[in-house]
Amino acid sequence: WAVSTVMTRQNLVPSENQAGTKFISALIPYWDMANHRPGKITSFYGAASRQLECTAQEACAAGEQFFIYYGDRSNTDLLVHNGFVDVSNLKDYVNIRVGLSTTDALAAKRASILDKLNIRHNAELRVLPAPDFISKELLAFVRVFKMSAEQLEHWCSDLERAGDLLHIDCALETDHETRTWQFLEDRLKLLLAVLDKELREADELEALSELSQLELKEGGKPVHEIELMLLQYRRLERSILAGALQYAQEHRKV
Repeated sequence: WAVSTVMTRQNLVPSENQAGTKFISALIPYWDMANHRPGKITSFYGAASRQLECTAQEACAAGEQFFIYYGDRSNTDLLVHNGFVDVSNLKDYVNIRVGLSTTDALAAKRASILDKLNIRHNAELRVLPAPDFISKELLAFVRVFKMSAEQLEHWCSDLERAGDLLHIDCALETDHETRTWQFLEDRLKLLLAVLDKELREADELEALSELSQLELKEGGKPVHEIELMLLQYRRLERSILAGALQYAQEHRKV
């Protein structure tokens, strides 16, 4: 516990003994005690003062707690590294693992397009909350992944146009777009099925309701805090995947 606590609280600051832009890890205990609230980053390293400078996001009276924004982090990151989830986290996402097959005869051509887009050949790409649902990198990867030999030849002939694949309204053949959205639909269904196998949605909702009621009866004491937090995390993950699934289904039908 002590090792993980220290390792997740290292902050990179300029070194006094190194020329150039050499950074070292440092602990900043007082600043690290500030809790998170959505907003904007208000902590910076002041080159002139040679210290971390942090301001409150809003006016607060003496004795009141002030909050800082931890940055654009998913609830997975917040849960693993900070021990909580943010139910109103607009920067949340769920990763989908995708990759090129080593047995694919067209893998080299697919890789050349992905390289142009700065997308790794094997990567974890993001499913997002509304209104975006599918990150542009994930959409582009699947479009490349589902290209036929002729379509790959077309896009490889002018790699400068590869950036168009990142846009939702990129002009593509109907069958290609259908294959793209069908792939996304199938993957999202699979991920939701895994969640259901572990705990069905109805049981999840019932357990969440029961724990919430217990917390109220016990005066808000965090007796079931961990169980409640994990169920909230699952609900948020399921919500993102379900929203993206509906989005993929709608686009497949267009």
